[in-house]
Amino acid sequence: MLTEDEFKNWCRRLNMTELARKSIELIRSSEPSRLVGGGRKNVSGRYPSRKMRNTIQFESHRNELAHIYRTHLTS
Repeated sequence: MLTEDEFKNWCRRLNMTELARKSIELIRSSEPSRLVGGGRKNVSGRYPSRKMRNTIQFESHRNELAHIYRTHLTS
């Protein structure tokens, strides 16, 4: 996740309106809108992220979990 300064710079670089910036800030600070659930071919679970100080839910054994490990274990 971008730091607050990185987010502000990103918004400035894109000439984002104040309304758009505030909408994105609300999304960034909100909890997920739904709980994940494993389908027939999906694996669901939770990954405790020290970096984000939160638990990240995932729903795919092949794609999302691999990305979580790559992103949060290499930082």
